[in-house]
Amino acid sequence: MMITRTFLALAIASLLTNVTGPNVRVCRADDFPTPYNTEPEPTSPMSAEQAAATAELPPGFRCEVFAAEPDVQQPIAMCFDDRARLWVAECFTYAEQPARWDENLRDRIVVLEDTDQDGRADKRKVFWDKAQRLTSIAHGNGGVYALCAPQLLFIPDKNGDDIPDSEPVVLLDGFEADSIGHNVVNGLKIGPDGWLYGRHGITARSMVGKPNTPLKQRQIVNCSIWRYHPQRETFEVVCRGGTNPWGLDWNADGQLFYTNTVIGHLWHAIPGAYYQRMHGAHQNPLVYDVISHTADHYHWDTGEKWSDIRGGVTDSTSEAGGGHAHMGCLVYNGGVWPDEYRGNLFTCNLHGRRINMDIIEREGCGYVAHHGKDFMMMKDPFFRGLDLLTGPDGQMWVSDWSDTGECHDNTGLHRTSGRIYRIVYEGPDKGTATPARPDWLTRRAAPSFAKSDIEALLESDDEAKRAMAVRWLAEDHSDEPATFDRLIKQTAQDSSGLVRLEIAAALQRLPADERIELASHLAQHAGDSHDRQQPLMVWYGIADVVSQYPEQAIDLAFSSKFPTVSRFIARRLCEQIDEEPQHIETLLQQSTQESGANVRQEVLHGMNDALRGRVRATSPKNWQSVSDLVQRSGSDEEREIVQNLSLLFGDGRARTEVLAIAVDQNAEANARRAAIKSLLRNPTDDLLPHLKEWTNDKVIARDAVRGLAHFDGPGISVRLINHWVRYAVNRSVAIDSLVSRPSHAKDLLDAIDKGRIPPDAISPYQARQINNLGDEELSRRLKELWGDVRESPEEKKRELEKWKSVLTPERITSADPVAGKAVFMKQCATCHQLYGDGKKVGPNLTGSDRHNLDYLLSNMIDPSSVVPADYRMSIFLLDDGRVISGVVTAENDRSINVETPDGQVVLDKETVTQRKPTSVSLMPEGQLTPLGEDAVCDLVAYLMTSSPIATQGESK
Repeated sequence: MMITRTFLALAIASLLTNVTGPNVRVCRADDFPTPYNTEPEPTSPMSAEQAAATAELPPGFRCEVFAAEPDVQQPIAMCFDDRARLWVAECFTYAEQPARWDENLRDRIVVLEDTDQDGRADKRKVFWDKAQRLTSIAHGNGGVYALCAPQLLFIPDKNGDDIPDSEPVVLLDGFEADSIGHNVVNGLKIGPDGWLYGRHGITARSMVGKPNTPLKQRQIVNCSIWRYHPQRETFEVVCRGGTNPWGLDWNADGQLFYTNTVIGHLWHAIPGAYYQRMHGAHQNPLVYDVISHTADHYHWDTGEKWSDIRGGVTDSTSEAGGGHAHMGCLVYNGGVWPDEYRGNLFTCNLHGRRINMDIIEREGCGYVAHHGKDFMMMKDPFFRGLDLLTGPDGQMWVSDWSDTGECHDNTGLHRTSGRIYRIVYEGPDKGTATPARPDWLTRRAAPSFAKSDIEALLESDDEAKRAMAVRWLAEDHSDEPATFDRLIKQTAQDSSGLVRLEIAAALQRLPADERIELASHLAQHAGDSHDRQQPLMVWYGIADVVSQYPEQAIDLAFSSKFPTVSRFIARRLCEQIDEEPQHIETLLQQSTQESGANVRQEVLHGMNDALRGRVRATSPKNWQSVSDLVQRSGSDEEREIVQNLSLLFGDGRARTEVLAIAVDQNAEANARRAAIKSLLRNPTDDLLPHLKEWTNDKVIARDAVRGLAHFDGPGISVRLINHWVRYAVNRSVAIDSLVSRPSHAKDLLDAIDKGRIPPDAISPYQARQINNLGDEELSRRLKELWGDVRESPEEKKRELEKWKSVLTPERITSADPVAGKAVFMKQCATCHQLYGDGKKVGPNLTGSDRHNLDYLLSNMIDPSSVVPADYRMSIFLLDDGRVISGVVTAENDRSINVETPDGQVVLDKETVTQRKPTSVSLMPEGQLTPLGEDAVCDLVAYLMTSSPIATQGESK
């Protein structure tokens, strides 16, 4: 048996709706396929011994060969076990473009051992040779973890005989692989906290979850550091940003660092952080600004284009460090090397054929990395260091892919070579090998680790211990009132910026109603106001609750010592100026008072940023008085902003100006999105070619797909269907646009009939939308291909009894309400609120009869049986042929606000040709069955809770 790619190529993935299972498949051959070379270079790599002998190192160091071809080839990753043996992942299936992967080959895991202690491997064993797309491994917990995109596997070997106990177990799937090569998911490493960490590149978006997890419950993963807890079986994203991270390690304080390419080589992985990206925008639209890299330098001449290095390394780039591509990451704490190396970070420089060294120091609330002297220079033109480890011997171990080319492939592959080197120090001040991670840090992974351990660390004199204690307190006890009180106390008393940084990171794990108050305390530390990361971490922690608690947010805007936070609060509230203008009016009114004058400029900046892509906006009631005040006594910068906004509130911006923002790929993502929305308020034919083009723009593709619903004509539905096939992350929006018009819906049903799109890609709400189009032939085909839109009362009764038999008191008691909250946030929070989480489209569930199982089931199975007038769905026929279905949330003489499951739509009354109120709930029927019994039990357990709980999964 061998591992299959359960996420099939996206061209045919539509047959399986992007929902994967834990399947394995039979190998094509019993024998291991012979690797072959495609490298055209007439030269070969130096011999391993010659390459080691010519390595340039500081005095006292030497490079030794631990293993080389044929014992090791294509060593893409490595790790040690608890017997000091080296495990190596050999990746032969990696191929040059356009193939990216050669599935006629296989990958394997080998174990190398030095039995006679002479420094060279003399024993080799193949542990597993049935892998494909093997990018990394980690040994632990009675087996080996292996990343074989699209799957994270665990290969059990409890007795340690180096023979797998069974076929691999699929822990996670959905990692994209078909469309990418060197950006593929990689980098498994077990952290000191017991979590399994990994990395993900920028050129693809993965939809990650346990096998058989429905698409809507999977987590979107793009350029990021992620982690998986083997015992809890939970997955979360740690932080986001960069380009193609390919190395990570922890310092002695427990802080994680990772290496990257092109836009900065080193990043401090703060939980919940958003970092600079090479291109594109973060998925979260509330990320108004990002954190820059941790180093104060670059390893290449930034006056050159990053791609210039394909022509060779210039002298200026060599002097800077050798190039922009970095592989592997090691923070040295092995005990053997001289003190001057302790805590320094090392990374392989691909183009420079060397190992760079950075000196990490504490700075402000975080760290800064200074440029140290390059540590090792290799003469071998084939040297391609990929991984660095501190060995049990306290020395550095280096894996060498041994090839040429920029991304290991652009000149072909040299699969038959590979080396493992040891960088050994034998100087007079040689120390004794010590564990790289202190006991206090690794105790976190022990089953006996308790809250009392956290409390003891919080009282430590060591800021590193207090900082990690804050992190673990938020991870394990975020829903307890005592945690909030302790964090408030720590914020007030602790003099450490690192501790305050961890408190800011903890905001994202706390209940929604506690975040702004804690942020207010953090924002009183004026010394942190211009810190590189702290104001942004505070913002990330409150960004998604500002609109829920606007009064608290406004108070924070005027009390904060962080101008960034004040500006972003104003921006967030101004983004809702059409729906809730009173909040901006309150901000403006307070900014005209003497006590708020120092915040006025930030309020105006925030408003200007929020409305940058708008054609026009309704003027706040008190705008004229603000404008008059600024013209009399404001700064030049304030006057300029007011003039710009006054134009927007008056005649509006020229359409050409707004279109220019939308087409500018260098413009801010939110401004481009706002520009598209403004243009779509009066969609003209000249916009259609742009929308078609933008469906391939990763920043605004979702907005473009939604915008195509405004148009009818040849080729539009084909483009929407093709987009559904290629981009899993936008599938729901693509279906929304396809069900908005009879012509598009016809093509959608044709695609389902032909097998291009599976029937269950259409949600119950979207099926109802097709029915609402009023086309008898479409309704007939929908019933034939998808099923009945509405069940009979008898069927509902049978479904109700079925779920009552499943949801026994014992089953609910044993269910996981934390997992249930995750289901709620993905399935229900688009319309309902519970404990302040979610939207206010449907009834607030916090005060409902949630402990009554009959009440819960009847509302979920037959939501239209009793519908309050405020939550009844209406159907609108527009003059451009579209049909919109949703709940009316606001209405005035000119417009109607309609809430749909995908967000709010503002309809101009002049475009509405027909309006049909219904007695039907916006909440569709048939939602429980696709979730599965376990998820429904977890959801019900959460709905029946009596107090808020923490959210399982990724840090937002």
